[in-house]
Amino acid sequence: MTQCLTMTSLKTKNICFLAAFLFLAIDPTLAEVVGTVQNCNQFLYQGIPPEIPNVLVRGNIQNQNRYKVICQTYGNNPNPNNNRRFLTVYDTRNKIPVFSAYEYTRSAGPRPDPTWMIEPQLENIQEVNMRTQGHTTCNNQAMNADYDGNGRGYVKGHLFPVNHATTNDDKISTFTLTNAVPQVSGFNGGRWRVMETNIKNVMDQNINNNVRCFVVVGAIPSGNNIPNNNLNNRVNIPSRMWSAFRCTNGVSGAYWDDNVVLNRPRPMVRITLQQLELDLGIDAFP
Repeated sequence: MTQCLTMTSLKTKNICFLAAFLFLAIDPTLAEVVGTVQNCNQFLYQGIPPEIPNVLVRGNIQNQNRYKVICQTYGNNPNPNNNRRFLTVYDTRNKIPVFSAYEYTRSAGPRPDPTWMIEPQLENIQEVNMRTQGHTTCNNQAMNADYDGNGRGYVKGHLFPVNHATTNDDKISTFTLTNAVPQVSGFNGGRWRVMETNIKNVMDQNINNNVRCFVVVGAIPSGNNIPNNNLNNRVNIPSRMWSAFRCTNGVSGAYWDDNVVLNRPRPMVRITLQQLELDLGIDAFP
């Protein structure tokens, strides 16, 4: 495309611009790395981001070189704002998301099975299109190869879960590696999945024309003092995961648990938002 745009022929330039427009129009998968969470705050309760110690304080990213704000976008609607699906704050050092935030608007339809995608802008590639990895070298984010065949029982665990997404486009948009962490398979498909369903059921009972519900899901990275705390010597394996929801009618709740296999499985316990802050130091809805 660069070679094309350097030609002096006006006619050729017009053809190239048209080709670029058509390329963007038919590729529905977009993602934006934006400057602040306020640029994508429609997915936050009252537009206010969570308080994450040392990461996000009073709406400000504490280390902008390390933590990136991604407005996860998918679709080809002429109005780009209608293609935005959810918000992620991503840790490029640990190569996992800090959290993903979204508004829950009910869920229906089958689960899609797309190829997991990456965010090119995290690799200083000036493309707005979220896409499959191809031959891209990923220095600032996880790759499929980090997970595939790890032999340690870890899978790609969604933060924004596909079963909380509404339309098929919403569901597909959750399959980005910037929305996933290494999660113990038994945890992912066991008590964590049950918890996701429990939250969904509560929100389904409360959502109506006057009530909206918002969710924030996050991961706490494991420390360097823990042996084998990463996949492929690159991707941090979080020690804990948490989820919190709040509806505009005051209904709310939270869950957290260790990212481990339990010898005697037990369900996750719903706690208050205040208890989540006491336990983990995270204020999900300030």
